[in-house]
Amino acid sequence: MKRALCQMLRIGLVAAAIAAGPTTVNAAAPPESLKGSVSVNVGKIAGFDRRYVLYVPPDLHAGSPLIFVFHGGGGDGPLIRESTGFEFDMLADQHGFVVAYPDGIGRGWNTCRKRVTSEAKQLRIDDVAFVEAIIAHEQAVHGIDARRVFATGHSFGGQLAYRLALERPNEFAGIAAISANLPAPGDNDCTIAGAPIPVMIMNGTDDPVNPYNGGRTGRGIASGNSISTEATARFFLKRNGISAAADGVRLPHLTNSDRTWVERTTWSEPAKAAVVLYTIHGGGHVVPQPYFRFPTVVGRQTKDLDAPAAIWEFFSKIPVGP
Repeated sequence: MKRALCQMLRIGLVAAAIAAGPTTVNAAAPPESLKGSVSVNVGKIAGFDRRYVLYVPPDLHAGSPLIFVFHGGGGDGPLIRESTGFEFDMLADQHGFVVAYPDGIGRGWNTCRKRVTSEAKQLRIDDVAFVEAIIAHEQAVHGIDARRVFATGHSFGGQLAYRLALERPNEFAGIAAISANLPAPGDNDCTIAGAPIPVMIMNGTDDPVNPYNGGRTGRGIASGNSISTEATARFFLKRNGISAAADGVRLPHLTNSDRTWVERTTWSEPAKAAVVLYTIHGGGHVVPQPYFRFPTVVGRQTKDLDAPAAIWEFFSKIPVGP
């Protein structure tokens, strides 16, 4: 059944991409330095119209990576593209990968949280099948390497990245979750697969939406209960079979007026999937980068960490599987 749904979406996406071509999306103007093409791809799966914005750099080579960037609650693909400062597009131009910015149904996702009130959850939207259909489409059209597919997301989008890590670890080379922890055991309805997967976590200690130490998390459609950031990291350490001591480092402090500081903790062992945690001390519910400023109501935005650059560096060093 899932394969049939994916095929239905794939056919719709091919037709839409040919008909629409490069399209201007509803977002702030991207940097003039961008050299690639933007398209809006639309298809239907299980009776629902689905859409994603795609950025393709010039002179893309066959076998290039694909990175999914998932928006937070209340957002969409164009918004997360803008609020990450268009930096994933810039990195794609430099390093040669494709970026997909999907839209969730009702501006939300069907994540692992049982108590989420999002439209996607209530309608039991198969967001995993949607993502898999995009992978199949981009493999057919742009020749991406299915062994080098990565997922990242902010807030609610980070929750979807966790779902993919829990349920489809063999389909993704790695994930990075920003401003998100795993759901509490009583609030998790995902079926957890046993395979390891490289994971990066970026959380602020003063996040007003996703509490660093766990508990009641989110607002509105993205609400739920989560475990702590430390417990989230420990979950993946156990799953990845890592028992080595952590390697911690404090990042350079770039601006005296910045009241945050960033600590990077890495757990790794030979031939095992690494876990990396960025703890943003004093940081809020934001994606740190130098090109877009989040509203102050969601907390401080550190200047000591460039999240998209760190995420790509992490992804780029993950060994290619068989």
